Amino acid sequence: RGQPVAALRANLVKMIELSKASGARVLLAGMQIPPNYGQAYTRSLAAVYPELAKELDTGLVEFLLEGVALHSELMQHDNIHPNAAGQKIVFENVWPVLSGMLQTR
Repeated sequence: RGQPVAALRANLVKMIELSKASGARVLLAGMQIPPNYGQAYTRSLAAVYPELAKELDTGLVEFLLEGVALHSELMQHDNIHPNAAGQKIVFENVWPVLSGMLQTR
């Protein structure tokens, strides 16, 4: 949180490149940051994931915590990580993309 978006991007690029070099197929799970970091930072960070997915030809889940992040009853007490009920929704967010990637293998 709060790290430069350029550093996030560079780190993700390196991880994707290393993963692909090993023969792995990559599914990028997008994240978003709370709006208290400012609109420019929030938008820049969220944009990294779809940009890299397109640029580096990876699968993409737009926002891993869609339908979970703003619902306290779906989050652990730290309000960062989903609880068991939230994990079911995370699965529903990921599975349509992941299953499509697995079927084309």
